[in-house]
Amino acid sequence: MSSVFKVFDIESQSNTDYARSCAIMLATIAKQKPRVQCITNTVAMDFTSDILLAVGARPSLSMGVDEIQEFVASSDSLSINIGTLDSARKAAIRPAIETALDYHRPWVLDPVSVHASEKRCDYARELLELKPTVIRGNIAEIKALVGRDTPEAAWILAQQTGAVVAQTGEADIITDGSKALMIANGNLMQTRVSAMGCAATAFVATFLAVNRRAFDATVQALLALSVAGEVAASRSAGPGSLHMHILDTLYSLDAEQLEARSHILKCEEVAA
Repeated sequence: MSSVFKVFDIESQSNTDYARSCAIMLATIAKQKPRVQCITNTVAMDFTSDILLAVGARPSLSMGVDEIQEFVASSDSLSINIGTLDSARKAAIRPAIETALDYHRPWVLDPVSVHASEKRCDYARELLELKPTVIRGNIAEIKALVGRDTPEAAWILAQQTGAVVAQTGEADIITDGSKALMIANGNLMQTRVSAMGCAATAFVATFLAVNRRAFDATVQALLALSVAGEVAASRSAGPGSLHMHILDTLYSLDAEQLEARSHILKCEEVAA
């Protein structure tokens, strides 16, 4: 028998609790100023850095193979994005991850475009052996990693790897292979801004730097970014001004805004 997944409203108090915990983590980030080491693609570097700086984190985007281990060792978390996978990035990725593991730092994998290249998909699967804390990708990327065109792909990948999987898109699904939540916030205009998903990966790494409960940290990070996207879109004439307003919104995002807008659903498996 096959399975399908349905979504259900969670208790109002649970929505409120996640919103408040998200606000607490944002305040913690602003206070602790965690350093987040990011190896990301060329398109995403500026926006990723700006998103992290907006909430008070300290992004580091060095990828020199001769210094990457020192940078990771002095960071609080690591974000790996395989978008523009040139030789310099590829040379730095494995030692960066190995150093993060040596220093017990959480790390996040963004398997960009693995559905478009078998070679890239094989490489990403090699990185899965290094036990990412969180995997964040779109539905096509998650299905490619699993090797199956199934709505259960995120659950399967989480069960296979032990990672929390964040499948982002029109709505974001976060699962650890057993429980799953959906964030039904955000705005379609966010898809018109370059590197929004890539920045989301580093944003998850930022929350992991101050909250080692990976499932909760991932929900909090994506909730903050989705709510900020909604607020920013309401103030924007188009993608250009959205880019500006989402940074401004993240800078001042608080519990009141999060509680007013938070829309989290529970995903459950049911018989087809």
